[in-house]
Amino acid sequence: MSNNIIPLHQGRDHATREREKQLLAVMRERGPLLVSFSGRMESCYTVELCRQAGVTIQAITVDNPTLPRRDVSRAKRYCAHYGIPHLVVQSDEVLYFSTHGREKHDPLNPIEKVLQIRSEHPEWSKWPLLVPGSIDDLALYRHFFGEPPLDSWWLFAEAGMTTRDFCYGFHQHRLGVWGSNEPDCLSLRFSSDEEIDGDRLRMVDLAEQMLKDLGMPDARVFFHTLADRQTLLCRVRLPDSERAMAFDRQHELMSALQMCGFDLVTLDLHRIDDSPELGVL
Repeated sequence: MSNNIIPLHQGRDHATREREKQLLAVMRERGPLLVSFSGRMESCYTVELCRQAGVTIQAITVDNPTLPRRDVSRAKRYCAHYGIPHLVVQSDEVLYFSTHGREKHDPLNPIEKVLQIRSEHPEWSKWPLLVPGSIDDLALYRHFFGEPPLDSWWLFAEAGMTTRDFCYGFHQHRLGVWGSNEPDCLSLRFSSDEEIDGDRLRMVDLAEQMLKDLGMPDARVFFHTLADRQTLLCRVRLPDSERAMAFDRQHELMSALQMCGFDLVTLDLHRIDDSPELGVL
């Protein structure tokens, strides 16, 4: 086990360590693995355990419009730091990592997408795809797509792990140094499913990147349209530590967001935390 582990709760720490020992043993027996690596909390924890198990892995990131640049960057930094082979595949297809947007749009199957990539690499043809999904994610997957492909391995769901368990392990292994564990699928930034498309997802992501460049790395941008269905509103949410800076630099902020394509900008005066959403990659 890694020495980069911190105690959080004595009773739960012991239970987590025991479960991880079992997971590591099973991984070692299974052999080389493909891992879907979005850079989000669940996949970070999954790749960390694979690394600790010493099993050969190939990380695959499907870089699609719902995935923020910060998550792609985190996945790249992590793999480069530990020397993990990492394939980033650019895709214009919208792959949902949460429930939001799925009901309106005909959702593409994210697991099948990664298995399709595997089919293009004969050297991985016999490697199972380890899915960094919880028992909640498996239930969600079955709701939209039916039973998972036989080549996909839901090890963590089979072990009964919940999203909360992933969150606990993420913090215990100090994976927060690579980025936030918040639910970051960009589809969550839209108030209506009808508003979501690839161009607007990229628009939100670009706006957040520009705010980061202005010194507000934790800014989150939410997309709205007014009653005329044409005027685009950017609602900015900031932590307390960055809100004063936004007021001081409001003209720069407004100019940057208008360059992204927004007509109007509002700033939340009080942050209300969102409920966590489910993800499967």
